Amino acid sequence: MSFNTVKSNIAFISALMLILLSITLTFFAYLYLQNGKAILLKGYSYHISNFAEQINKDIIRIEDNAKDLALQGEMFYQVDKNKNMALFTTKNIFNNYQYSLGGGIWFEPNVIDPSKRHYCIYVYRNKNNEVVPDEEFETEEYDYLNKGWYKEILPNVTKQNNVAWSLPYYEKEGSNTLMVTAGAGIYAPNGKIIGISTVDWEISSIIKSISDMKPTTHSFALFGDKEHNSIIASSDPYTENASLLGKPLNTLSWYNDNLKNITYFTYHNKKYIPYVKMLDNGMILIICIPKNELFYNLVKHVIALFIILMITGLILSFLLYTGLKKYIDKPIEKLTNIAQKIGRGELNTEIKLEKPLEFAELADVFNKMTNDIKSITKERQRIESELTLAKAIQASSLPNVFPPFPDKQEFDIFAGMEPAKEVGGDFYDFYFIDDEHFMFLIADVSGKGVPAALFMMTTKTLINYIAKSGMNPKDMIETINKKICENNKHGFFITLLACIVNVKTGQAYFINCGHNPPLIKQNGEKFKYVEFDSNIVLGAFENAEINISETYLKSGDTVFIYTDGITEAANKSEELYGEERLFNSINSSEGDSVRSILESIKTNVKDFAQGVAQSDDMTMLIFKFNGADNNKEVYKQIASKENYSHFSDWLMNVCKKWNLTDELSGKLHLVSEELYTNVFSYAYPDNNGEIEISLIKKENILTMIVADNGIQYNPLEKPDPDVTLPPESREQGGLGIFIVKNSVDDINYQYHDYKNILTLYFNI
Repeated sequence: MSFNTVKSNIAFISALMLILLSITLTFFAYLYLQNGKAILLKGYSYHISNFAEQINKDIIRIEDNAKDLALQGEMFYQVDKNKNMALFTTKNIFNNYQYSLGGGIWFEPNVIDPSKRHYCIYVYRNKNNEVVPDEEFETEEYDYLNKGWYKEILPNVTKQNNVAWSLPYYEKEGSNTLMVTAGAGIYAPNGKIIGISTVDWEISSIIKSISDMKPTTHSFALFGDKEHNSIIASSDPYTENASLLGKPLNTLSWYNDNLKNITYFTYHNKKYIPYVKMLDNGMILIICIPKNELFYNLVKHVIALFIILMITGLILSFLLYTGLKKYIDKPIEKLTNIAQKIGRGELNTEIKLEKPLEFAELADVFNKMTNDIKSITKERQRIESELTLAKAIQASSLPNVFPPFPDKQEFDIFAGMEPAKEVGGDFYDFYFIDDEHFMFLIADVSGKGVPAALFMMTTKTLINYIAKSGMNPKDMIETINKKICENNKHGFFITLLACIVNVKTGQAYFINCGHNPPLIKQNGEKFKYVEFDSNIVLGAFENAEINISETYLKSGDTVFIYTDGITEAANKSEELYGEERLFNSINSSEGDSVRSILESIKTNVKDFAQGVAQSDDMTMLIFKFNGADNNKEVYKQIASKENYSHFSDWLMNVCKKWNLTDELSGKLHLVSEELYTNVFSYAYPDNNGEIEISLIKKENILTMIVADNGIQYNPLEKPDPDVTLPPESREQGGLGIFIVKNSVDDINYQYHDYKNILTLYFNI
């Protein structure tokens, strides 16, 4: 015993040392990392602030230039209308402002000369950096009075705030470059505005500087005019930046007005840290740095330091452990190792010890125990393998794709089975028995184990076959009962609850053969237990007469059926769940979708059971009748290049009929053309095949379902192309489905009944 105590102490001391060391190192690494992050963030903020301040200084110089020109314009108007002198003074003013590209003085019509509608003094900086005049701007052909920059600046200057800025624009008549213009008002002695002075600021150099602002590899920048809500420049790697000039700032999906007050935002699955700087003229500069890249080197250094220190700690702990362990007796060490191997399942291990005598006897006990475990384990594995296979076969025979009929809007259905540890005889099923009649059912075969499961599968197949034979409900169920009795050699019986619904009219036939009563919600009221004509269980008497109950379901009516595995679920106090709890649970479930109701009940039953293992399968099915669907259009035809125009006309007519917006109509034409082309090009390699396209409008969602019987193919598994690469460098294919995925609000694919079914969702 003393050796065991020493061994425990060794493990405890070594583990305690390692834990304390790990905690200390983790705390140290955390402090080091946080301090390093703060320093990096502060450094980048300072760097970007300096850059923004440089731009602000340029802005102030431009505005001062405009004010000086405005003063020159007032003097020209009031003192001496000597144009040569004014031109000389204007050139001197521009020589004092090296960042001004060009500009001048622009008067309102007939202010200076009653006979002249245009009167201006304009100079610009040529390629040799010389300030020279340009008289072409005073001609009727230029008509500066109707230029965008003139109309934007003139209404916005006032005596109190005598500087205004235009939106960015390309000046094609002059310097042919991207620029923005600052202007100041020119006033007569009576305070009336008689013109404006302007200074053109070339922002190409600023754009280049902003594009070069890449603290890390994937950083990007935005330069915009917040006052006019327009983009001047962007280096966003995920956007075609050349087309963004002048567009609203919120054209960029990551932009919002509150960026200055947030720590980071997520864009293309990356977290970006935004640095936002407001400029004096209402413009905004934003530098976005990927969080992972910003802190990459710091985190790498911290991890490397942490690993080194941890390895050192592990070595010290190992030396401590091995140094103390050598004082433990070797037989105990050997027995411990052998016991661990047996615990890991290495049952072929044999212990050989001759002395001391006590350990030799203990070794014989271990060897006998190992042989017994081997025998028990082999038998248990065989049984578990058979049960696992039986459960898998049983589960695979039940429909488990939901929604099972995505093109059917007349009803919603959801079902599920929670199998017990032992295979049983529960099952559910649903299918159309003709174009209008839909059948759903739930059943429970008496007994447990593999025989009951096999009988269940046989019965399920038999019901499916006879139900689709065209008999009326009464003849159908009596025929099913006779067939079960003929093949019931083991004396099984089946409880069954089935319903056949006409999805066009709501007429419903209920068949209850010894099963639990259903819970039905009608007329917007609560779920209630409904007792239909009760019949004897199937398989008991060959000539039993079975009664059918008839009713009508209205839009919104919901039917819930289940097996006794629900009501007979037990908790630790051996208390049964019962019908009352089921009644309360279904009427207090959150949400009104069939899936949410069923999931809520399942959760409630498991919470009640408190971890007690199931003694029986828990099987449930819920059906909601929506009524006939008037907001549905279906196109079905051979898919071919020649037939596409017919389909396009059909789609256009549906869009007009439903009064869809031009934007949504455009998306529908775009995605349907791509998908239609793919079907007739690839789905049927040997001959032309059929395509079915359904449009369903429900509340604020428009659903498009594209189905074909061609080669099974899931287009959503196609990797997205790298659209940042030039076309000649990209891999072929994938661009069309990429466009489709980016044009819809949601999309999914399933292969059902030998059909490719692609479902697309659009918000209306």
